[in-house]
Amino acid sequence: IYRDGSGVNKLNWNLGEWDEDYFPYDKEVVFIDDDDGRSNLGNSMLVYGGDIWDKGGSDLYVLRQLLSLHRRYPNQVHFLMGNRDINKMRIVDELGIICENNDSDDATSTADGETTLPHREGAYWLRGTVCSGLPADPDSNVPSDSSAAERLKWMLQRTMGSADAFELRRNELKRERIAIMNETSVSHVHQPDDVHDNSKVATVTVTDIEVAQSYIRSCSPVSGIMSNYLTHAKLAMRFGPVLFLHGALPKVPNKAGDETQDFPTPWIHPENDDDSTKAGCNSLTDWIGVLNDFASNQVKGWKAYHGHHLENSSQASSSGVWATDGGYFNNTRGGKMFGALLQYGMGTLPDRTKTQSCVYNSVMHDGLPRDDLFSDDGCMEKLTREGIQLILSGHQPVGDAPWPIQIPTNGEDIKLWIIPCDTSFAGDTRWTSLEGFDSSESASLGRGSIISGRGEVAVSEPLIQLCPTTNTAELVKIHGCLSDGSYYETGNIMDVDDEENLVLGRKLGHVEFKDKDSGDTKEGMFWMKGKVGGDHLVSFGEGFNVWNAYAKSC
Repeated sequence: IYRDGSGVNKLNWNLGEWDEDYFPYDKEVVFIDDDDGRSNLGNSMLVYGGDIWDKGGSDLYVLRQLLSLHRRYPNQVHFLMGNRDINKMRIVDELGIICENNDSDDATSTADGETTLPHREGAYWLRGTVCSGLPADPDSNVPSDSSAAERLKWMLQRTMGSADAFELRRNELKRERIAIMNETSVSHVHQPDDVHDNSKVATVTVTDIEVAQSYIRSCSPVSGIMSNYLTHAKLAMRFGPVLFLHGALPKVPNKAGDETQDFPTPWIHPENDDDSTKAGCNSLTDWIGVLNDFASNQVKGWKAYHGHHLENSSQASSSGVWATDGGYFNNTRGGKMFGALLQYGMGTLPDRTKTQSCVYNSVMHDGLPRDDLFSDDGCMEKLTREGIQLILSGHQPVGDAPWPIQIPTNGEDIKLWIIPCDTSFAGDTRWTSLEGFDSSESASLGRGSIISGRGEVAVSEPLIQLCPTTNTAELVKIHGCLSDGSYYETGNIMDVDDEENLVLGRKLGHVEFKDKDSGDTKEGMFWMKGKVGGDHLVSFGEGFNVWNAYAKSC
């Protein structure tokens, strides 16, 4: 069933191995200006912001589409590393190489019965919580390590914030297998019930061990599709005056204890470095180069670790895993080879202090833009002096549309824009009306039948146009569809003569509104996000909850 005259092993493909010559989908992503074999493509680019897996139920499909696009347009498709991408490097460290050539129901053993599930003693960031991560802890709710599948379920649910990911992967594997067995395009089959009953597919099942196999194969440093993504991805990218990060620029304390906008390199051990570079790099350009070299070397170490694991599985199994103690200078075998990048993708260090990371930091705090972004400590001016006009980021959800933040620097003459773009919970956006304003009320269409938190209708896209002569951002606009089904498009936020830009990305003020879910009257600081028709779109955030409202005049 899974092999044909092409020699493609379709079962291995189904489980997540990358094969650039096998792409059984009925649709393929292209650039809209690619009319005649890329001759009209020009300088169009796509930057994908990371965090590709865990939530939407089509992890393999979306990642293959992006990798296919990158294969066809290698100079115009760019990937960022998100924390949910980096943490998949833990799979080989904590599940080992079991299942790669083993069809046994016992996922902890090789064909000759040798146990290969690596030894582990919990996760450092769970210590002191109800779920400590220690198997012997009665309060941890950690299942016994009876199989790789049980360990993987615990990892996804307790340590990666992905409670549904195991079953979502099972369903995706089943959909693909049904399409392969029916010799149809994979994307023709959305749910198993869509297929007419026949003898080929009536008994299609995906076992727990096959789900574990899929994670191990898809995260294999050698042949997995996640390895392919991480190989091409970077931690930070700059194109002219535009900086792309998954999270936000970190802030680090100086010797006086105050926070300052340095460009830290926390993976460099102080004992192995001189005083001139302990605090990091002096310029953004230098820091981006050092940062991406660090990430690339760590991914190479991850791949080398896999090779060593294949040759010395028993030794690797007993040496422990990075997650137990964490840190940049972890002494486990995996920790020495790629643990520093795992730590860079975490929110906290083993001592509970915050990780100084552009992956996990956020420009938002408790649902709203951070107050310190507007402080007069010179942080933002330093970026504008280096020619930065615009920062695009993600990591923390901001509702059903990107959240422009306008930061005046050098008085009002030069502006820096920061646009957080994570709309992964767009379908959960709440709508309300504002007290004291000419405000109309709308209603979210919710998630509908879509597994993803984005819902069925909400989508957004920031578009940036650089001037080839001045190398400045001459046009930046955001367009898309909100969770209530309304289409919107901002004007050019770089147009200093557009009066709408005077209020865009700024605070509207504290406003009372009614939360329809609880029935309570609340007060919140609403921000101007954009314009929809003749109305202003304003939003307030609290944690992961976002309320939208339309206001006629602000």
